[in-house]
Amino acid sequence: MKKILILLCFLLAGSYSFAEEVIVVRGVNMDNFWHKKGINEEKVIKVGQKIMLDNKIPKRVPIFVDTKKNVNAFSNLYDKTVTIHEGMFFYIDNDDELAYVLAHEIAHSVEAYGGMIKYMAINSNSKKYEQKADLNGIDYMVKSGYDPIAAITMGNKIFGEPIWDWGCTYLHPKGSKRLIEMYKYIYVKYPRFLNSPLTKTPSYKNFEYAMSKEINAFQQKQKRKNMKDEL
Repeated sequence: MKKILILLCFLLAGSYSFAEEVIVVRGVNMDNFWHKKGINEEKVIKVGQKIMLDNKIPKRVPIFVDTKKNVNAFSNLYDKTVTIHEGMFFYIDNDDELAYVLAHEIAHSVEAYGGMIKYMAINSNSKKYEQKADLNGIDYMVKSGYDPIAAITMGNKIFGEPIWDWGCTYLHPKGSKRLIEMYKYIYVKYPRFLNSPLTKTPSYKNFEYAMSKEINAFQQKQKRKNMKDEL
């Protein structure tokens, strides 16, 4: 337990490496860790409501925080509720990343208001709607004043990379596919964010390194398209 508290102190101090001065936060335990870090149920509700109000979403989407420690957040397509597990908080480093998680799930719930036919369509083609929720979530984020690059930094930390990206073996597209599609969307629709401070973070740099081939190919394609449009 003592080792866990020491680790928590380092995390709360925002330190990823040893520095000349170490700030020790006292009184930390597993019950108050998330509150000390600045993420709690009140924060989740506040960010979720901001997204709903700023986007003038004319639907009810109740948002809940579950104390389960697994890394998960989901939309219940049947009753439109959104639930985020506390285990997800460990990977969220700022309000923008929290906004992406919530905006993505809110987008699922809003989509599910299309009735039984839409409900069945989402369940039968989850990969398509997963990517649609990514892009709709980015729109929600920007409209609400959040940095959409956080969708990439957050996704790079938690998206899976299954061997196969088809059939019923995995309900989500490959993480790399989701990440590059979000990058393309931001590049075309919200290019001003490509110089965001979040592009300097380790998570984004890892995305750039891992996806350099795909990023370069897309950028070259866009340059050719722009040149053609100018003619």
